Amino acid sequence: MKLLADKTGEQFLSIQQEQGDEVIVQFISNEGEPTGKPFKDSLKGLKLAGWSVRHTSTAIGLYRFKHGYLEDAHVSFALHQLYPLGRKVKLPTGDVVKIASYANTHSDGYYMYVTKQGQSKLTRLKMSPEWELLPSDKLLALPYYPAPRTQQEIDNIQSFDEWAGGF
Repeated sequence: MKLLADKTGEQFLSIQQEQGDEVIVQFISNEGEPTGKPFKDSLKGLKLAGWSVRHTSTAIGLYRFKHGYLEDAHVSFALHQLYPLGRKVKLPTGDVVKIASYANTHSDGYYMYVTKQGQSKLTRLKMSPEWELLPSDKLLALPYYPAPRTQQEIDNIQSFDEWAGGF
């Protein structure tokens, strides 16, 4: 899978056909699933618009994971990025567990140690694409706003600005 990413690294285009500078591309989700319809464009035009070639990403890794690729560097990269320690996951059984280890690669799939809520016992489970990532408490935390500046801090900044002459 050849991939282009936008400037933010949050949107992806999958290159389906390439002939010289002409390409047929299609938007794909972060999970590697196609969205929308394929369209024709020039590689040069896409690069001028801020798209760049991406050799590895969570989108490529998750796409390969869902299609059964084993012992794959792209899959390992995606699983380590998306399933960090402490992240909560909803299993196909409906159980909510917390990740206690990184994904371990084996010849028959990827395994991870998890703990059930309220328990300290580690359980080794084979990962599957049906695992649903739950929102992170850290990512949903409100931003920190510092206390308003004191008069002493304002005076110090003003005296520096006067000394620096506006630079």
